Amino acid sequence: MKNSNPSLSAYMNYVSEEGIDLHRFVEHGGRLLGPHDSEGISANLADLHEKISDVRERHPLLARQLTFLASVFEIDPALVPETVRTETVFGLLYALKEMDLMPDDMPEVGYLDDAAVTEVVLSRHAVFFERYCEKHGLEWAALKPEIRD
Repeated sequence: MKNSNPSLSAYMNYVSEEGIDLHRFVEHGGRLLGPHDSEGISANLADLHEKISDVRERHPLLARQLTFLASVFEIDPALVPETVRTETVFGLLYALKEMDLMPDDMPEVGYLDDAAVTEVVLSRHAVFFERYCEKHGLEWAALKPEIRD
C-alpha cells in the first residue's frame, strides 16, 4: 500500500547496526510514494531547478544527474516503467527535502547523501536510463553512476 506523504522516519527502517542499505532505502522510498508525490514534484520543479543551480558549481555531476532525472520525470509517465518512475520521484523528492540523512548545509559533506540516493536511482535502472539517453541523443557516460552493485 502506498502512502502519499512518506516521512523520513519510514525510510529509516532500512538503517541497521551496519548502516543504511541505500538500495533498499530507495526501493522502499519509491514504494511509499503515491500520485500526490508526483504532483508535488510537478508543483516544485522551479525549486528543484533552483537547488540544481545552487549545487552546480560545487557538485557538477550531481547537478547533471538531477537535471537528467527531472527530464525523465517530465516525460509521459506511460513511457516510463512504474518502478523507474516512482524511484525517480523518490530521488527528486529526497534532493528537495530539507530533512536529510545528512543536512545539506554541512560544509564539504552536506550533499553526499543526495548524491548517493541519486546514484542509486541511476544504478538501479541503468538499462532504462542508458536506452533513454541513446534515444534522446544524451551522453550516458556523463551521467552514469559511479556506484557499483
